[in-house]
Amino acid sequence: MSGAGGQLSLRGVGKSFGPLEALSSVDLEVAPGEIVTLLGPSGCGKTTLLRIIGGLEPATTGTVLVAGADPAEARTHKRIAVVPQVPALLPWRTVEANARLLLDVNRGRNPTGAPDARDLLRDVGLGEFLGAYPRELSGGMQQRVALVRAFALGAPILLLDEPFAALDEITRAEMRHLLARLCERIDTTVVFVTHSLAESVFLSDRVVVLSDRPGVIVGIVDVDLERPRRPELEDDPDFFAIETRLRHLLHDGIRR
Repeated sequence: MSGAGGQLSLRGVGKSFGPLEALSSVDLEVAPGEIVTLLGPSGCGKTTLLRIIGGLEPATTGTVLVAGADPAEARTHKRIAVVPQVPALLPWRTVEANARLLLDVNRGRNPTGAPDARDLLRDVGLGEFLGAYPRELSGGMQQRVALVRAFALGAPILLLDEPFAALDEITRAEMRHLLARLCERIDTTVVFVTHSLAESVFLSDRVVVLSDRPGVIVGIVDVDLERPRRPELEDDPDFFAIETRLRHLLHDGIRR
């Protein structure tokens, strides 16, 4: 599904908030269908960079292109879907209605060939909760609805801003395994923000490591592990080796 519409290009991207420089000279190319994680210490500008890619925040310097277009234009044409840190479900809409929310807004812009929201809800184990309301769901179940809402849009680019950060460790592991399965089923370009080494290795084709503020790229690590990714992969020595390399890069970025 992603095709050329999933191409991202960042050149010399920087962001300042008054005298505070959050990001500096970020260059990054993301190929269609690629899964890239942004990893770095708190306050390094990961979320800011994600918001710039999504057209929610203007860059102070540099350029960002989404399939050759400005991010704000791409967002207007529903080429980008965002999963925030909290599910942000509407309490008066059912699970199914929340999953269809992005499709129900500005319907004339809906992409063609989007997956069916009801089928996705069944795939993530919520088939019995289509008519339930958010207050009746656990935190993990609410985040599943948020994931389905984004995937159901059929956008070629999916941006995820630490969507599992508030979950307990067991549920968080289940959610990254679920996200991996969704990405295997639906061909989309993914940019994922996390503090978790395990999440970054398990999900990604590449991990982009950012330094302490102002955030600059201190390294990009290829994750050459077999797909489809299965939970037992996290016990593999190669998995631990990539985690160790990322940990060293993070420490180097903090000491920079």
